[in-house]
Amino acid sequence: MNKNKIIQDIIVNLIGISNNLEALAQVLNVSIVPEVATGKTEALVKKSSKDEVTKVKQPTLEELRALMAEKSKAGYREEVKAILLKYDAKKLTSLDEKNYVEVMKEVGEIK
Repeated sequence: MNKNKIIQDIIVNLIGISNNLEALAQVLNVSIVPEVATGKTEALVKKSSKDEVTKVKQPTLEELRALMAEKSKAGYREEVKAILLKYDAKKLTSLDEKNYVEVMKEVGEIK
């Protein structure tokens, strides 16, 4: 197995873990809120029942690209394109970074 395949497999596994963590957050009634005002590459996770806040790393372009490629290969190409268009982006590179968290969540929910 070559290095690129191993790295790609690791990315796919990490995305799967991320999706599972998002599902767990939904079960625990936690919502992800992007930190747009400061323009930082992090997002805030705010627990609904309390005002506790934890910082979560915002997805990178590469992570988002890997997830979108995985969903496209699985036969959800049109759904992925529709999500991009929803955020006024004809292609991934024209997507505003502040929307990465929301797009990652929506693409991850495609089934």
